[in-house]
Amino acid sequence: MGKEQELLEAARTGNVALVEKLLSGKKGILGSGSGSIPLPSLLSMWKGLNVNCTDSSGYTPLHHASLNGHREVVLKLLQFEASTNVADSKGCSPLHLAAWRGDVDIVRILIHHGPSHCRVNQQNNERETALHCAAQYGHSEVVSVLLQELTDPTMRNSRQETPLDLAALYGRLQVVRMLVSAHPNLMTSHTRRHTPLHLAARNGHHSTVQTLLEASMDVNCVTENGSALHEAALFGKMDVVRLLLDSGIDINLRDSQERTALEILGNILHRNPSRSLLLSKIIRWTRWRGGVLWKSLFASVPSLHLERVSPLPLPPPPSDTRMML
Repeated sequence: MGKEQELLEAARTGNVALVEKLLSGKKGILGSGSGSIPLPSLLSMWKGLNVNCTDSSGYTPLHHASLNGHREVVLKLLQFEASTNVADSKGCSPLHLAAWRGDVDIVRILIHHGPSHCRVNQQNNERETALHCAAQYGHSEVVSVLLQELTDPTMRNSRQETPLDLAALYGRLQVVRMLVSAHPNLMTSHTRRHTPLHLAARNGHHSTVQTLLEASMDVNCVTENGSALHEAALFGKMDVVRLLLDSGIDINLRDSQERTALEILGNILHRNPSRSLLLSKIIRWTRWRGGVLWKSLFASVPSLHLERVSPLPLPPPPSDTRMML
């Protein structure tokens, strides 16, 4: 095994003593009782070993140490002028990996202790920043640090997703709250493909949807897929359907194909009668909210009769217009 391979393996396994010995170039220097040696002297002892050497994945020793949570190795590598901005084969810097892992200590070290300025907004091959990585996996402490370091939360990845979009998509409630509190402008910045509300509704993240609505996200915002109600209904997220209806969403909104949410459900039922229970619940919740839309459902499936959809009698509308399960 060559020296560079030894260094990469030592960083991966957290062997700080071997890392220092390889980089100092003087065996036996540690624990010899000779006292501390100034860093410039250590650096001059060994000029042949590249602290930023890479393996087949493009990982440097700093990538390995950051990914595996070896704090002392990270500090030692930075003392020997390891770069925080080298990208691996996927375009990820050590900061991406530490953020993905949720290691807030190493994130802080990479930002503040490196000899080079750590580029906190560096994007990988998927155009994701470290903030995208932390937000997607719900690492709220890392998100907090990155926001303090002026990471740009409006940057979009190759799928046009912001960190808030990813947090909403995966139901990372605390991160969603942090992002909308720190950057309210994110609530009005979205693409034609999706909003954070649509992504949360699609995946049934009730608390996330509620948080976004409480933060004044437009419940009636329409994308090419329709409203958030289209998303929740299509994917069978009944708690979210009810929440959106109770929030006053316009049930006559249409998607890019001019379909309402219940028209989509009618088509689903026509192809798959086993979904009738799902549809009957939506009908119960929307019958007194939008008669025109309710009728359009049955128009889309001419053979559909009420008794086929729901074997139980439909309850009368409650006096406060809120449906009780």
